[in-house]
Amino acid sequence: MTTRIRFGRTNRMVYPIWARGHLAGEGSAEERAERLMHALLESPIETLDITPAVGLWGRFLREVPNHLQVAVVSQPELILSAADARIAANLVQSHLIEVFCAIGRTQVDYYFLGIRETPNEAQLSGALEALEVARQEGQVGAIGLAVLGNPLHILALWRLHDAFEVILLPDDSLTLQTLLPEAQYRRTGVVLQTDSPERAWQQGAQVALVPADHALRYARQG
Repeated sequence: MTTRIRFGRTNRMVYPIWARGHLAGEGSAEERAERLMHALLESPIETLDITPAVGLWGRFLREVPNHLQVAVVSQPELILSAADARIAANLVQSHLIEVFCAIGRTQVDYYFLGIRETPNEAQLSGALEALEVARQEGQVGAIGLAVLGNPLHILALWRLHDAFEVILLPDDSLTLQTLLPEAQYRRTGVVLQTDSPERAWQQGAQVALVPADHALRYARQG
């Protein structure tokens, strides 16, 4: 697939393959990241998930002229230690600042709040308030939910907080069965982390998040 598609209720038109900045393989991480960065700039891929190596990818995003969009997933433990909503908000704001410093920009295009263990109401409300303020100020393009834990628990949380414009799902049958119908009902943009873009589209996801070297191979074929 080479055409751009409308991405849920974000109203964005996106290329349906995103590259995840996974750096396993031969050569040093720096050498591999540099090769992948230049290859991405010659491909139709528009979005890079820098979560696996924020600092290293940030360096190349700063030093190499580019128009790549940036996605990042927070650590699932980020807000779990917060004693109240204010502290949770501060933790999210601090993480955003770290990302901005790494990439040399004042905006991240997609910020996914990683959820493994269910946060309490104060923790989640504080985090979402911080993200909504950041979105209104142009620091976050779209607010996302990254599913890292029990999909039934996350479904219950999601039904109480309709703040997420995009959702990142693992390639797991129970998770897809549980959360895809809710995403479709809410017109939420769906990203599936997988090794196969075809599988992502067959499962009903709009975007496939694929390791960068695989993503490049698929993009060239398309």
